[in-house]
Amino acid sequence: MTEQIFLEYETCSGLKLQFRLIAADDIPNVMALERSAHSHPWRQSSFEDCLNGRQKCWLAEHKGILVGYVVVTHGGGDAELLNISVAPNYQRKGIGQALLNHAVNCVKDKADMLFLEVRMSNRKAIALYEKEDFFEVGQRKNYYPTLNGHEDALLMARQLV
Repeated sequence: MTEQIFLEYETCSGLKLQFRLIAADDIPNVMALERSAHSHPWRQSSFEDCLNGRQKCWLAEHKGILVGYVVVTHGGGDAELLNISVAPNYQRKGIGQALLNHAVNCVKDKADMLFLEVRMSNRKAIALYEKEDFFEVGQRKNYYPTLNGHEDALLMARQLV
């Protein structure tokens, strides 16, 4: 068993968070949060890939409760934020911003740019990304599934160097 790395963060609202890498026994709780936060959640296998792969999933806990996570990967001088989620009853407390900052810190020594896709309709997330120096670099047509078809994604990036 590998030793867990714990990092302490405090959100802009004063919420104390502990960040650590995902472990196999975290998968059920992560999937429950994923289903509560997204209309079209990731598959369990996507999180299982984080256990031994190049992509890393960092969990954010508050008083031992899973309140969010971020999945990031890097290669070839670029990095990508693959997933970021905050439990619905913990949103608007600075956790998303803390997760995003953590993702940046994880890849800034390994990549020049951090990319992400976000639903065009997710105005709150886009506002957060813009606040954190992400800018639009394009769109992906029909990228995200919806109940009635598909929705475009906004492709955003942030310079890391």
